[in-house]
This record gives sequence, C-alpha cells and structure tokens, in this order.
Amino acid sequence: MKQIYLTKGSKSKLFFKIFLFQFIIFFSSCEDEKYDGENKNSSAKSEFVVKNGRLYFESKESFAQSYNEYVNLSEEKLSDALMPMYKKGFLSLRPVVTEKNEETIFNLYKEKLHLQTPRGVSAKSAVEIGPAEPPIYDDPLGPVEFIGDDTFAEYLNIDGEIQIGEDIYKYTDVGLFIADETEYATLEDYLGSEDVSPDPFIETELHVREDLMLLLPENYPVPIGAGNKFMYYRPSSQYTTTSTTFSQPASGSVAATDPSYNAFLSNLSTCDPHSGLFGNLFGDNDVCIDHYESKRRVKTKAFNYNYLLVYHMGVKCVHQFKGWTGFWRVEATDEIRLLVEAAQFEYDVDKLLGNSVISNNSQVKDFYFNDKKITYGPNSLNVNGPYGFTYFNLNQSSLPQIFQNSGQGLSFEWFGTGVVTLDNLVQNGINSNLNAKKINDHFYNFAFNQAKDLLRQTAQNSSYTPPPNRTFAAKFPQNGKIIIQKSVLDQGLNIGIREKTFDWGAEIRFNAKESGNGAWNISGGEGSLLARPKNFRVKIIGAARKGNQWHGSKFSVGIE
Repeated sequence: MKQIYLTKGSKSKLFFKIFLFQFIIFFSSCEDEKYDGENKNSSAKSEFVVKNGRLYFESKESFAQSYNEYVNLSEEKLSDALMPMYKKGFLSLRPVVTEKNEETIFNLYKEKLHLQTPRGVSAKSAVEIGPAEPPIYDDPLGPVEFIGDDTFAEYLNIDGEIQIGEDIYKYTDVGLFIADETEYATLEDYLGSEDVSPDPFIETELHVREDLMLLLPENYPVPIGAGNKFMYYRPSSQYTTTSTTFSQPASGSVAATDPSYNAFLSNLSTCDPHSGLFGNLFGDNDVCIDHYESKRRVKTKAFNYNYLLVYHMGVKCVHQFKGWTGFWRVEATDEIRLLVEAAQFEYDVDKLLGNSVISNNSQVKDFYFNDKKITYGPNSLNVNGPYGFTYFNLNQSSLPQIFQNSGQGLSFEWFGTGVVTLDNLVQNGINSNLNAKKINDHFYNFAFNQAKDLLRQTAQNSSYTPPPNRTFAAKFPQNGKIIIQKSVLDQGLNIGIREKTFDWGAEIRFNAKESGNGAWNISGGEGSLLARPKNFRVKIIGAARKGNQWHGSKFSVGIE
C-alpha cells in the first residue's frame, strides 16, 4: 500500500529514518485478553535501560519486541518490571497503582504533580481508622487524556518521552515531535516559541492548539522547525466518528437473547463517550465513567490508537477504587461483563481489478472454528448439488489475529456481505451511522444465520449454535476494501478488569495472490500488503456488579 510523504526541504538523517520506518515490518499483530495478574502464567524477559530519565531502546525492533511481550500481559506485569527503573530516574507517564504500591507511587510523584498528603492520613492510618475523605483533587493522572493506551503510557516517561536509538519521541497534546538527541534542546526552544506545553500534565492553551493543528499536516511525518531538524506527526482526523444514543440491542445479540441482561441493562447509564477536547488526537478514545458510592467507578472504553511507533485497537471495562492518596486503582468486584454487540472497522488494501479471482470466487465462503477451516462454494467438494464443503485442519495461530477469537469462537470470511443491495452501500466503506446499523443487523440475522445453517450441516447437528465471540470479514477486492465486524462476550467473577484487543502492532497482512480458492484471502504471517485499521465504530456495554447492584455504561459510536 503506497504511503505519501512530504519531502520538501529536508535531507536530514532523521527524515529518512522515519521514511524507512513506514516500510519496515517489525511488529506482528496480536489479539488476546488481559486477565488479572494472578491469572497470567507467562512472563516477559525484556531488560529495560534508562537514559536521561527515559526508557531507551537501541532500535524500533527492540522496542517492538518489548511491547509485544507486555501488551497481552496484565498491567501489573509491566509495572513490576519497570519499578526498578524508578530508582534510576525514570517515572512512567501512567504508573499502575495497586494497594501495595500506592504509598510508594504517591511519594515518587508528589513533587512532579504537586500533590499534598491528605491531612492526618497515611497508608497505615487509612487501614486503622478507615477510608479517608476524598482529597480535594480528583485523579492526579487524569489530565493526560491524549495518551489513552495504558500499556504504551507506561513506556513513556512523565514528560511523555521515549528514546529509540538516537531519536527522542515526545508526545504532546498538539502531536508527536521527534528529534535527534543532539537536537533536543532545539526542540525545547521550538515548543517554547510556539507556546506548546512540554508538560503532559499542563494543557497547551486552546487557541495555540487549534492554530498549530491547522498549520501542520496530518497522517504522515513531516519535517518542521528551523532547518527541518525534527519531525512532527499526528494521525488523520478520519479516525474519529460521532457518538449516537445507545438503541435497543440488535435482534439475535447476546443482550437481546440472554434474559439475565433484562435485570440491569435498562439501569446502566447511557452516556456520550468523552475523552476531552483533544483526547482523540492519536485516534479514537471513547470513554464513559460511571461513579458510585464515594470512591468507586466503572470505566468503559473503546479505542483505536495510532502513536506511529505502535497502534492498538480494542475495548476495556475496569472497576476502580479511589485510594487514600487520590489515585484510582483496579479493584476486584463480584462480577464484570464486557459485551460488544458490534465493533466495526476497515482495512484499505490494493485493488484487484479485472481479475478472474472476483468472478471465480465471489460465492466462496470460508469459516474458521474449532481448529478447522471449512470452505463452502462452487469450487468445493461436491456434497449436495453444485455447492459443497472442503475441510482443512487449522492451527489457529496461523490466522491473522483479527480472526483469533476467545475460546471456541467463530470467524467467517466472505466476498462481499452476501446481499447485493448491501454491497452497493458499503463496498467503498461504511460511510454513515445508518449503514453501520445495516451491517450490524445483517451480521446478526442474515450472515450469522446462514453461517449457522451451513455449519450445522457440516457438524450434522441441527441444534449447533456457535459461541458469542464472532468475527465477520466482508471482502471487496475490486475496491481494495475489507470490512470487519466483531462481537465479544468477556465476563468473569471476582476480578477487576476485562479487556479485549482486536488488533495491534504495525499492520496486518493480506495475501492477494491468485491461487484458486485461496485467492485474496486474509492471511497471517508473510504477505505483500500493509494495512492499519480505520473507521472504528462500536456498540458496547461495560458493567460491574458489587453485591446485587450493577454499575457501568452503555454507548454507541458511529452505529445507530
């Protein structure tokens, strides 16, 4: 997939490093769920280095390896690995606060964040005399809204910086600035001259942000400053879609068919997800918070972040308690349910024009479940009539991560949606909330029902019903477009967090070669085309139960 770069007036070493970065593949996408720390058996092995108060990695590859190891582990795993770095001058932009480390984190950060110890309260007295009154400040770490990815935020230092090789990446509420370490002082002077706040906890004035973001281009790195000595980047604003009122659950969805949701769904708050005025600077960051009692809250978020170094797309529901210091920390509760009725997104890949693949394979449907791939179509083994099934053993890890559903999930990959009138509406992308709703209704009715009927034939089980974690891919090779819809049910007892990552890394790969039924299939591993997810839309419920009471939010972004 072609990338466009602004090359005007710059031959600098840094520019070419950024240019080459776009074409070097050093991540592999991954989909997994984050459990609480005690439920994770795997451990990471990366060794961290601190240089001038920043985490330092020799190359983008070494940073990628570290991020890949930790993105699927509990947040506490990375926090534990980084704690020794605090003695070497590193402070994370968003540390993980726990009951055990709360006082330590408070003492480390109180000077930088100008925190005051609540009068007459310490960790010991908080236990002895009971909960303290809430401090006068709310969330000391809350102002850093433009870095929504909790894992990535742990890698950045308290100034929003990380060093890769000779380059310092500085994230601000105006965008990302990249400078050679020898030019860092020049970057500081530039930010000062433009009145851009170098401190993530102090906002740049609104008029400054608006003026600069009108002047500076988006969606690709561009050299700026005197002599083009450093780079600027921010993602395209096309990542952001508009929120809508959460409607009734779609017919056939879990919330519509499981009676247990009737007891609390109507009591959940319907919110307009927010992330501050510039919270969507680095992609979609849709957040709803339901406060209850005096010190508890349920945070539900859906996100599609793009930080140039890494992208991360998924959903999360977390139950939190406000400790005696004012920091919010994860707290286990009786039950959590993270239910995604619909998560839609798209990939742009090379078009396949005038090719026999389209006509020869337009009726082919692929299904992935139970470590099997089943292909149904005119070129398949004749079972009953002109159409039939072909069976393949399948290693789930060989699939792209967007198809690796939790447990015994189901993925189905078709050419188009299966309905010509709907194809005509969405073949160039989902361009409205109404069309997103049509895709969602199609997913739960026509597409899923047809998939269920076909799979019942293969299983010779008329009552077979696939699990709720499902992925549907509608391919439009003539337009270079692939539309994905996912549904998720992730729930558990006596936990504090549920999270599902849909895609992360640098790109997924597609195999667009013509090779019979395997032509223009979505593939894991090596492929010729690079893509990042865009046009993220979601309809989600995040709920936590404490005792007999449910708390949480339901919201919809980009789907009527």
